[in-house]
Amino acid sequence: MNRTLLITALLAMLTPALSPAAAQSTSADWAGVQKAARGQTVNFYMWGGSDDINSYVDTVVAPAAKKLGVTLRRVPVSDTVQAVNKVLGEKQAGKNAGGSVDMIWINGENFKTAQQAKLLQTGWAEALPNAKYVNWQSPAIRTDFGFPVNGAESPWGSSQWQYVYDSARVKEADLPRSFKELATWIHAHPGRFTFPSPPNFSGNRFLRQAMFELAGGQAQFTGAFKPDGWAKASPLLWAYVNDIKPDLWRGGQTFPADVPNLYSLFSNGEIDFAFVQNIAGITAEVNSGVLPKTARVFIFDAGTVTDTHYVAIPYNAAHPAAAKVVANLLLTPTLQLAKLSGKVWGDGLGIDPQRVSPAFQAQVKAALKVGPYTLDPALLAKKSFGDVAAEYDKNVQDGFKKFVLK
Repeated sequence: MNRTLLITALLAMLTPALSPAAAQSTSADWAGVQKAARGQTVNFYMWGGSDDINSYVDTVVAPAAKKLGVTLRRVPVSDTVQAVNKVLGEKQAGKNAGGSVDMIWINGENFKTAQQAKLLQTGWAEALPNAKYVNWQSPAIRTDFGFPVNGAESPWGSSQWQYVYDSARVKEADLPRSFKELATWIHAHPGRFTFPSPPNFSGNRFLRQAMFELAGGQAQFTGAFKPDGWAKASPLLWAYVNDIKPDLWRGGQTFPADVPNLYSLFSNGEIDFAFVQNIAGITAEVNSGVLPKTARVFIFDAGTVTDTHYVAIPYNAAHPAAAKVVANLLLTPTLQLAKLSGKVWGDGLGIDPQRVSPAFQAQVKAALKVGPYTLDPALLAKKSFGDVAAEYDKNVQDGFKKFVLK
């Protein structure tokens, strides 16, 4: 069965059934939003590096939006900062209405930058009809890398960092379970490990997690950015990276640009490890042939970062009503469940299953069936911690350039 037919069948089996009425509210305000949205096109700027994610948006979200009279146009970017800079450029040029970006897939440093520059609409996210399914009291929802969301972002999904290895080349008993053990493995297997180079999001996240362990744990980095903490921890990080650098792929003289590039090296047998952040693991990547069937997932003993990703609407969006309709649609339980499926994307939920129904909770449990490509959700929950203030992200980018790519 091809991907389009699979997704169509999957949506047909889900309950409640998807219909335009499912996204409507009896609220007069929301009815006005829907009326204004009809006939509009949403220019959705989003990272376009995953065929699975692109397919989900094109074959699930876009048709559902079309039923509501909205055309969804996916605009791929290689880095979210490109979308933020586009809006910033329009603001600097005085284009305060009719902007070219209607919605951005965003979180972390890019969100904070956009908020501080007053590039985003605020106060709209919690007013969406489907916002009732979101646990807005959860710190993982109400703050983005420690920065208050304040109604400027609507959750789309959640993720947790996991490591990928090839069981045909690496025995489970030999897996490194910490960054210290990883360094030992790298030195014993030169050329078989690498990671994306910052400013790539995954490269940044890999290095931040290394910093957490080297400095004694993630807890000390929670809350606002601590310059003294960074001053003490960062030298440990750069010493670690420079120690393993000569034994990285190609002697650490070059790095993959992103995770898709990393997957290509992994599948070609050039390296033995990769990363994934889907809650459902690598099921979608194996099913689509991006990763080999011998690929497996695991996590370090100390746990890994989990976070929420969102959509935001620029202050000068040309079609804000249609963007709100799409943002609301993304929170629809049926679309959230389809996204969770490892046969489609494998991304975690942006909504709280307990706020939907017992039947939905059962469907979520069934979708996260534990297997060779999917870890136990209970294990992931137990071994999870949040990411930290966006300033660390920026400092990692700058420090990597200064101390590693010197």
